[in-house]
Amino acid sequence: MGSYNIYVPTEKGKMKIESNQILYVETSMQLSRVTFINDEKLELLLTIGEIEHLLYNQGFFRFNNKYLVNLKYVEVVFPSDASKVVLENGKEIFVNHNKRDELFESLKQVYELHELA
Repeated sequence: MGSYNIYVPTEKGKMKIESNQILYVETSMQLSRVTFINDEKLELLLTIGEIEHLLYNQGFFRFNNKYLVNLKYVEVVFPSDASKVVLENGKEIFVNHNKRDELFESLKQVYELHELA
């Protein structure tokens, strides 16, 4: 997967974001906060569902109501119960039980695409 840009509204106006620089998106109320791979953060004037739509088919996975994660940066998956993953920055994110199979399938697709690139 190459670089894919999205344009998002922030309090300072529209900004361009490279999807491959996003580590994860976290939501609270109507705002969403993007955490980048360099640990910078940016508040967006979008819901997590809107961001998920913008990043469709770009290797992101919605773990639960609060987190949308770039699967390229998942470092550890706990396969015995798949209740959580650990990202490259050490952030632990819990997975809804009913999304475990979908998570493993999405991880498989993302890593197959990386091997082809």
